[in-house]
Parts: sequence; C-alpha cells; structure tokens
Amino acid sequence: MNKKITVDILMGVAIILEFLSLPVLIHEIIGIGLLFLVILHLKYNKKYFKAINKGKYDLKRTVDLIINIGLLISLLITIISGILYSQQSLKSLKIGNHKISHIHKSFSVFSIIFLGLHLITTRKKLLREIKK
Repeated sequence: MNKKITVDILMGVAIILEFLSLPVLIHEIIGIGLLFLVILHLKYNKKYFKAINKGKYDLKRTVDLIINIGLLISLLITIISGILYSQQSLKSLKIGNHKISHIHKSFSVFSIIFLGLHLITTRKKLLREIKK
C-alpha cells in the first residue's frame, strides 16, 4: 500500500475515533495526529492545488472545488478552535471558553458533512488507489 492511501485510511480512522466518547487527553492527542495527517494529505495532493487555475471549469469541477474549499476551511476552524480550547495536552495555550468549544463542535459537524461530500466526489479515485 502506498503512503498516500495509508494516510487517507489513517485520517478516516482518526476522524471516526474523534467522534467516540474518549477521554479528553486521548481526543486531543488524536486531534493533533489528525492535523499532521491532514498536512500530509495536502502535500500528497499538491498536484490538485497546482491545477486549480488551469483548464476550464464545468459544473462538476466547480462543485468539487467548492466542496474541497469548504472541507479545508471547516477543518482549519475545527483544528484551530480545538487547539485554543485544549484542556489537557496543550493546557498552556488555553485561551478558549464556552464559545470556542461551541465553534469547535459546530465546525467538526460541518467538517464531517464536507468530508462525506468529498468522499462521494472522489470515490472512484479512492477505490482505484485502494485496489493498487
């Protein structure tokens, strides 16, 4: 199995684990790990970013781009708010309050919605990678 698909699978597992009732410290550690996996995923898909300004945009490509931007923004807000609200692993950074917690929880739901849409739009490519 190549590195790219391994990262994708690990991201999926980490995201599922984040929605389980885990102790706060475990949730935060998995969240930090997820941040690194997202960075690797973006690195492995840099060709996509280089192609954004190239070619023509039909409806499918436009929808894909909107979904990907939505996913990226919602994940960034989820990650940043999670870091700000950290209760154990990054206690010294804690500047969050109830509002930050609400933002973190809300955007994690938006992230899951956009992730589902992202998986639907990339399912053929993903299945091809898994078969390799």
